[in-house]
Amino acid sequence: MSDYPLLALGSYETYQLAHIATFVAERIARHRAAPAGRPGRGERVDAVRDLAGAATALGNATGTTIAGRDLPRPLDRDTFQAARELLTTGPRRADVVALAGTGRPGFAVLGHVPGIGAVGAHAPTAQIAEALRTHLLTRPVGEIAVWAVTPHAHPVPTLPRRVDLAAFVEHLDPAGSDDRAVARNLRGQDRRTDAAIRGRFAGVDLNAAPLVTPPSDRGPRPGGDPVPARSGRRSSTVRRSVRRSPGQTSSARDRRGRATEWSEARLRLRQPGAPAAAPKAPTTKAGP
Repeated sequence: MSDYPLLALGSYETYQLAHIATFVAERIARHRAAPAGRPGRGERVDAVRDLAGAATALGNATGTTIAGRDLPRPLDRDTFQAARELLTTGPRRADVVALAGTGRPGFAVLGHVPGIGAVGAHAPTAQIAEALRTHLLTRPVGEIAVWAVTPHAHPVPTLPRRVDLAAFVEHLDPAGSDDRAVARNLRGQDRRTDAAIRGRFAGVDLNAAPLVTPPSDRGPRPGGDPVPARSGRRSSTVRRSVRRSPGQTSSARDRRGRATEWSEARLRLRQPGAPAAAPKAPTTKAGP
C-alpha cells in the first residue's frame, strides 16, 4: 500500500498551516507524556512555551487570534465516533465536517491511514481543517502519527499571555518541516525575534516549497568532507633507490648514512621557504 495516496500536494499556504498545527499537536503530546509532579515540570514548561510560540505563528498565518483552548489537537475517540456518524467513511481517506451538529465548536478532520489506524484533528476554522485534511493525505506516516485518535480528550494547557518569541525560536529545529513553518510565520514580529530566526535558521530557505525526499542508501562519509585525491608524484630526492649487485650487503654505517639522507630530504621538503627545484628539460638526440 502506498504511503502517499495523493499525487498532488496542497498549496504553499496549506502546507504552512498544516505543519504549524502538527507542531502544536506534537507539543500537546509532549505535555501529556511528561511525568507528573516535579520530575516532569521542566518538560511541561518547555511544552507550554512552545505552544505559546506556535499559537502566535498560527495566528499570523491565518490572520486571526486563536485562543489556546482552540488550538488544533488530536481528536478523542468520542468526538471521532460522533463526527463519523455525520459521514460515510472509507479506507484511507480523510474528510472534514463541522461539529455544530454534535453541539461542539469547530471542525473535525477524520480518516484512516494504513500503519496508524484512525486519525483525526479538531480544528478551530475550516481553513485549518482543510489544510490538515490535505496533510493527512499527502505526508508520510512518520510525520502524521501524532494525529492518531486518542482514547480521551486532552485539552491544551493554559498558555501565558506573553511569550519570549526570540527564546522560543532558539529551541526550534532547523531540520524539521513543522519547525520551519513556525519560524517562517514568526518573521516580522519584532526585531529581536527576526534576529533569532536569522541566526537559528542561517542557510535555511524558509520560503522553499514543500518537498518529500526519499531516504538515500548512500550517505556522506563519516568525516564529512571528501577525501582529497593523492598525487602519485613524489620528490626524486625521496624516491632515491639503491641498486645492489647480487650478493652485496650493507654495513651498519651505510644504513645510517642512507637514513640520514632520507631525513635531510624530508626536512628540505617540509621547509615552507625552501626554493623548489628547477625543472629539467629532457635531453634527446635532437637537443634539449
